[in-house]
Amino acid sequence: MKLGKLLSKSAGLCLASMVLMLSGCATSYKVDPELVSQFKPEATPTEEQTFVYVIRGSNFTGAARGLWVAANENVVADLSNGSHALLKLDSGINSVHLVQGLAGIGFAKVDNRPGETVYLAIDYVKGETKEVEHDLGATMVMKTSKAKGIGAPRKNDAYDNLLVNPSLLGFPIMKEADQPINADDDSAVINFYRMETLIGKVPFDIWSEQGYVGSTTSGTYFQVRVKPGKHTFVALSERYSVLEANVEAGKEYVVEFDVDMGWNQAHVQLLPMDAAKSAKTISKWQAKAKLMAVDPQVLEQDTFKQRLEMGEAYLKQQYQKIEKGELASRELVGSNGVL
Repeated sequence: MKLGKLLSKSAGLCLASMVLMLSGCATSYKVDPELVSQFKPEATPTEEQTFVYVIRGSNFTGAARGLWVAANENVVADLSNGSHALLKLDSGINSVHLVQGLAGIGFAKVDNRPGETVYLAIDYVKGETKEVEHDLGATMVMKTSKAKGIGAPRKNDAYDNLLVNPSLLGFPIMKEADQPINADDDSAVINFYRMETLIGKVPFDIWSEQGYVGSTTSGTYFQVRVKPGKHTFVALSERYSVLEANVEAGKEYVVEFDVDMGWNQAHVQLLPMDAAKSAKTISKWQAKAKLMAVDPQVLEQDTFKQRLEMGEAYLKQQYQKIEKGELASRELVGSNGVL
């Protein structure tokens, strides 16, 4: 086993053990009718606005660590333990999440909610942000203090990752595939396997020069049919991973989507494999991995389509850097495939 992977898994085990030891110290909130009756919203949204209370309940785990609150491209609030912030957003497509260091966590979408006030509660231990109903939200606001303002909004350091990984927002993009697809005289098939278990439930997405390709979670793989010739695939977490694939018609190819610990967040890699030389490994993967496929109905959802358009616009700049050789890449060559 590589030293990097050994250290990554050890770090993951230590983190998991710490969470188990400390998670029992979290405050459990329940609706308090008296507090609900006393609650007065800080402000009322217009029909062109959506207001969002982001609430960080008191929790021993991570109590000393601050959390930035990001709305789309900007960081707009700083939440200490046991505090809340009110975000006044324009109604429409809104992505709200937390930022710690440079890494985004607890992603949530608040789309097309004109005139509404939404309550988002943070579970620090699980790294999740979930919407709660009004009475519980009002109770939590009353039991927490108002966060101090940060002045003017600043850049959201995790926004690039969100643009390239829209699946972080909980869209059910992938579904079980009906059956495998096969290469033919006019096409090649590329299999993307993600078998590393580190943060296996966290999805990461893959794009090509033609647009969105699919999303990965641990223990799954999906297939892409492509025309023979050159294709460029991209994934992003801590930094970009670029794969230049030059494929031949009639052949099947395999790429490993590897996830390791990075300096500040997960480090993802698109690793080309020689399908013939790695046949035993691939056979083992195929026996236990679940074959997935992109759900076309999700692709057609307006809120997802708009995010794909934003992602494609952002990635155009990155593809220009790839063409200029400014981003390192790996190569999948025609001989790496099998008939």
